[in-house]
Amino acid sequence: MRRCPYLEEFVKDRRSVLRVYRFDCHVDRKSKRKYALSDSPPICVRTYEDCPLYQAEKRREDRTITRYTD
Repeated sequence: MRRCPYLEEFVKDRRSVLRVYRFDCHVDRKSKRKYALSDSPPICVRTYEDCPLYQAEKRREDRTITRYTD
């Protein structure tokens, strides 16, 4: 399973019928929770390329790298 490179921590808990996903995003420096009835992990784990936080940080890093290589 591919995960976002900016994902610092990812924990999956079960509470009766609920699944609780706890994850820390390095980009916005926040801890988040997602509650789901079915097995549905957050975007950081499923398709992180679509995450707006990932896209913004990737563009920022690419601009920095381009500045040093030119």
